[in-house]
Amino acid sequence: MNQTSFSIFEQNYSRMNSIWHEGQPTYEQIENQLQQQQLEKAIQIKDEFNKFIDRPQYKLVNQFLVSTNCFLNMNNLRLKTITHNNIKGIQLSGKNECLQLFGEKKVIQKWKTYIAKYTIQRHFQKHYKILKLIGQGSYAKVFKIQRKQDQSIFAVKIFKKVNVLEKEKGVESLLLEIDIMRKLKYENVIQLHEVFEDAEKVYLIIDYLQGGDLLNKILNKLEDYNEHIVQNLMFNLLSSLKYLHSKNIIHRDLKPENLIFRTKCNMIDIVIADFGLSDIYNEHDIYLFQRCGTVGYVAPEVLKDQTYNHKVDIFSAGVILFILLTGEMPFINYANSEELVVSNYQCQIDFDKLNHKNISAQAQNLVKLLLEVNICQRPSAEDALLHEWFTNPKTETFCNLPVNIVPFMVTRKNQDDIIKSSTPLWNQNESFQDSSFLQSKNQNEGLQNETRYFDDLIKSQLDYFENMDDSIEEDQTLSNMVPRYHMLVRQRSYD
Repeated sequence: MNQTSFSIFEQNYSRMNSIWHEGQPTYEQIENQLQQQQLEKAIQIKDEFNKFIDRPQYKLVNQFLVSTNCFLNMNNLRLKTITHNNIKGIQLSGKNECLQLFGEKKVIQKWKTYIAKYTIQRHFQKHYKILKLIGQGSYAKVFKIQRKQDQSIFAVKIFKKVNVLEKEKGVESLLLEIDIMRKLKYENVIQLHEVFEDAEKVYLIIDYLQGGDLLNKILNKLEDYNEHIVQNLMFNLLSSLKYLHSKNIIHRDLKPENLIFRTKCNMIDIVIADFGLSDIYNEHDIYLFQRCGTVGYVAPEVLKDQTYNHKVDIFSAGVILFILLTGEMPFINYANSEELVVSNYQCQIDFDKLNHKNISAQAQNLVKLLLEVNICQRPSAEDALLHEWFTNPKTETFCNLPVNIVPFMVTRKNQDDIIKSSTPLWNQNESFQDSSFLQSKNQNEGLQNETRYFDDLIKSQLDYFENMDDSIEEDQTLSNMVPRYHMLVRQRSYD
């Protein structure tokens, strides 16, 4: 049997075990929640006689469906739309159990929209139309898509399962990325909306960011680029990092290519994208990928295999601020990739470059703090936001800044054992590549492969599931599944 026919979510704890648990769930923070409104008709289930029973006590908190004395973990359960006696519903199912919820059309749609973020659906092509390819990385492609239901525009990050399975720790990495994105709900952080899976691919439905990446935006807006703009950009970036770090999430691959503008007309509304190398901070310093990032932006403690924490993102933010203020990388020697690696490793910062630019003293001071090699002296995102550059800005110092920004790319021969990002996905570049390699690749087999890949997707969306209605009648073949909600009806202790 083809290995890609297996679901990469099949071994998930929620699927393999009983979907219901006694008691109440534990969560450090409430990231998302939805409660039934008194004016709405209550969510319903069916009893053993197939009669509807109101469940007004049901609510959604983070990834949990919570009742009075029991809860269900929805993470990676299968989700599909059903009908029973012309009443719309949704079904959550694990390996041996399922739960069916019914309600008024608007109410059930609201619940489905919430639940879709945490569950896995099928039939991506039935719900979305692919419009164009907008980015690519080593293991994923990003397309602009349109939702057929309401013509809303999103992006989809598509992983070929065969590539995921071949990559070292590929499945674990993808599951971790999805798990982290499900925790995110912040205006300057990219949002995950739905997850689909079929026999060959996994689809992450995310925000469509149309403004381009940070460096391209600056270069195309010369007349508007000054220190005041940089100040606002950095405030939003550090505010986003404060949010991420409050949830113990470390991004670990901050760079201009992963900072995307939401729209083309707003130079402030910047969004952190790509959580492919992110992880959850732990005091034991054990991560799925220990040594990872992009040379030139990665914190020295990561390169030195030292214990690190959230402040690796602060160092990367410092590099970005230095580039925005001076138009140059902060390191002393980076004429070639070997020198850049050494300078980054040893944290050899050329702060004299700041003195030759028309930059305020407050901005220079913040740069030095963010690029501090001593982790204990490097500020947190929260502390950085209290810096005088933000709290007491002197507008007369906001002069125009240089725009000769040339990002330095590290060639493949200096990758060493650093785990690299599969991005940037929002343009046609890749981490750890120089421009000549990229141009050669695009002009040869790389471009041909991408064209073929895109054509296959277009063809598949035209004929795949074309005559199938995803809102199917209730599946009558579930006799081997335990309808646990029937048991709950009889067990009053759960009500």
